Amino acid sequence: MSIDPGASAPLYQQVALDIRRKILNGQIPLGSQLQPHRELAVTYGVSIITINKALSGLVSEGILHSRVGRGTFVAARPNDGDGVRTSATLGFVLRDLASPFFSLVAHAAQQRADDLGYGLLFSSSSNRLDREEEQIQRFCDMGVNGLIIVSMSRTYRISEPIRALQERGFPYVMVSYTAGSDVPFVGVDLAQCGFLATQHLIETGRRRIGYVADKIGSMNGELRGSGYRRALAENGVALDPRFLFEYPYEGEWNDFRSGYAIGEHVATLPVKPDGVFVFNDLGALGFQDALLDHGIKVPDDIAVVGLDDIELAGRARVPLTTVRQPVDQIGAVAVDTVLARIRGEPTETRKLLPPELVVRRSTGRSADPINREALAVT
Repeated sequence: MSIDPGASAPLYQQVALDIRRKILNGQIPLGSQLQPHRELAVTYGVSIITINKALSGLVSEGILHSRVGRGTFVAARPNDGDGVRTSATLGFVLRDLASPFFSLVAHAAQQRADDLGYGLLFSSSSNRLDREEEQIQRFCDMGVNGLIIVSMSRTYRISEPIRALQERGFPYVMVSYTAGSDVPFVGVDLAQCGFLATQHLIETGRRRIGYVADKIGSMNGELRGSGYRRALAENGVALDPRFLFEYPYEGEWNDFRSGYAIGEHVATLPVKPDGVFVFNDLGALGFQDALLDHGIKVPDDIAVVGLDDIELAGRARVPLTTVRQPVDQIGAVAVDTVLARIRGEPTETRKLLPPELVVRRSTGRSADPINREALAVT
């Protein structure tokens, strides 16, 4: 087979796919021994590491098996329909199954796996970061064929256990934002989320627009912030550094508390923003409640936009305008992506889905066209 280094699919996936095809069409019979890894590397014109990753995925699936000191053998013939055995089982790693957003992603993934006839197992470590490695290892020991992973750590870089999966070619995909062009990820275009939220605030007449990040300088916060800044710049609206805030407390479970603390602070400012885009819905709901508790009207005094569209957003004291992440698509595409990676098929490494603005009472509505000259006035 001719391996194409310029193709979008990683080299190890191309090698795995070719070996699958040869087993399927009988070129490599059941029970036969593959060439030694060094010879395969020469045959395909790739490195030993690439061959190791390709074969590791096929071993994890059960198509190949290795005998220490003897070599690698063909153990099973791939299904000639979708290429995945009907007994394939996936694992879903999540630190907190009660997460308002990721529980929806997990539910969508479960529905997709059920529809396709595959098992999906869930694991929760009750918000303990140190147990992520334990969950991943437990699933691997159980023999799952692939993993969907939510890392609720806000470092936004893959941990050592996930890096180990990456290096041995184990099929997995992240559904929490994770940096790295080589890291399989399915999620929303966060920069576009920030743009939609801020553009909406501008279109409703706001000029002193603030932004609340999880942490100033974080990758996830900066992605949202880049959209926020782009919308301001394109509309000639000045960015006021006084209206940039960050969550004071760590962790998603503290986001409502963080938003509330920022809302209390904003309520005391002599000059307040008249519109604020908040990192996520939990923080936006806390922020909005603090404003209301201090006699500030939403949206008359300050309009608020969140991100996620969790169930609570529509049932808030003032129903929350938000940017909806397509959780049904994220969950379904994550399952499809992992199954494709198990089959050794080329997949899009980073799949970004479009967000959608959902307008509710927290921003009100304006029928008047934008006066761009007025918006440029500081």
